[in-house]
Amino acid sequence: MQTNKAKKNVILQLNIIVKRFIIADLILFSGWGLISPLMSIFIVQKINGDLINVGVTVAIYWFIRSIIELPLSNKLDEIRGEKDDFYALIVGLFIVAISAFTLATVKTINQLYLVQALQGFGFAMYYSSWSGIFSRYLDKNRIAFSWSADHIAVGIASAFGGIFGGLIATIFGFEYIFIMGGILSLVAAFVLISVPKIIFPKSTVNKGNPILDHSAKSIT
Repeated sequence: MQTNKAKKNVILQLNIIVKRFIIADLILFSGWGLISPLMSIFIVQKINGDLINVGVTVAIYWFIRSIIELPLSNKLDEIRGEKDDFYALIVGLFIVAISAFTLATVKTINQLYLVQALQGFGFAMYYSSWSGIFSRYLDKNRIAFSWSADHIAVGIASAFGGIFGGLIATIFGFEYIFIMGGILSLVAAFVLISVPKIIFPKSTVNKGNPILDHSAKSIT
């Protein structure tokens, strides 16, 4: 019994930064889980779009994200220190939040295209920096488990978001799911804003010196 309990505790004991990043993903995708499943219905019912517009909307998001994410990731890897990664992470989340709030004001398909481009840019910044920091702080004995825990968190958030998004949109309207998506994106950002004291040692912050490398620290 004690052996099994010890094993369970070891499995659940994740690096504190890894935990924060998983929580941030859980919150972020709880918000976007409300929005994403209903976008095609929103396009057709609310802004008089058609199935072609739905396809173009998805394509714009992925095109912008794809052309930004790879070069940005490469640039973040080239710059020594983690401040650039962290600032890109937070700015990306704020852009994502703005895109969600802006969806509540969209009236035409062209406006939607612009918002989708903004969303793609924001998520490109988020994923480029999130993946870098998350990877560097993984416990070498918990790599697969840590990534799986994040994927499960995103999956659960998206599942519940899909259920409640439809319910909220039916009762209150689409604007409410967009606003909630924006709010939860901001909450995710503030969860991560509390991390710098861990990522950036106090002496480093006070002196204004960048961290010299991207090596992970032993933090539990």
